[in-house]
Amino acid sequence: MAAVGRRGLDRAVRDGVIVALLPDVYTAADLASVHRVRCAAAVRWGRGRVRIGGESSLHLYDDRFPAPPTVHCVVAFDHRVRARPWMSVRRIAWPRHWSSPDGIESLVAEDAVLDAWRRTSASRRKDLLYRVLWLRIVGPRRLVSAAGRSARLPDRAIFDGIMSDFLAGVQSPAEVLARREVFTGPAFADLEWHVELLIGGRRRTADALHRSSRTVVELDGEAYHSSRSAVSRDRERDTEFGIEGWQTVRFSYRDLTRRPEWCRRSLLRIIRQRGPA
Repeated sequence: MAAVGRRGLDRAVRDGVIVALLPDVYTAADLASVHRVRCAAAVRWGRGRVRIGGESSLHLYDDRFPAPPTVHCVVAFDHRVRARPWMSVRRIAWPRHWSSPDGIESLVAEDAVLDAWRRTSASRRKDLLYRVLWLRIVGPRRLVSAAGRSARLPDRAIFDGIMSDFLAGVQSPAEVLARREVFTGPAFADLEWHVELLIGGRRRTADALHRSSRTVVELDGEAYHSSRSAVSRDRERDTEFGIEGWQTVRFSYRDLTRRPEWCRRSLLRIIRQRGPA
């Protein structure tokens, strides 16, 4: 306004150079559909009474978490807003503490996860929680503590079951996913989880193993196994296990989530082929 005045602003809107996302909130036309820009616009428009929550917050904390189709906003119970079609507004008890991922006022990470859990469908909740933990947007203990302060949480038994594995010492979301969702049932009853072995004079911990077939199962998250040094360490580890007669089978987090049946079939075939005569 200082540079071009009201007429210049109106002319830029008519020419399609800028777009009014919300009353008195404008952005460049080619940025109008960018999720982060819409989040920033909603907060600025709300003037301290609208903040970002749910999956939108999680996307701001880590852009590897996919942005939802609409901007997830939160407002206080006593506040009313006229939301735009691209906004999804949920009323909450106004928290005392906030955070500013990417410079945009949002729920703190653990509250954002619980808000997303409430908003999403029951069929998506487990995947959402695994993804958050895999990306390390928030740690298990902070998340469990926040859930403990929440009086009503849908599918609490599912949430508590997943989190109890982490509190019991499980190291990664891939291992929890494998134990709870993939390698389940009588066919995998002989799998031992998180087992320490003496390999090449050093103590090594296998994510899982099948002792009678001497098969070790490693569960890889891209965050920890994709770098050149990590790949080199994994190869050295696999070689040391091989010297001792153990075959290592690796499944990625992507495999476990996108093709669990293939993971089950592959491991069963290996166990059967290597099983005792």
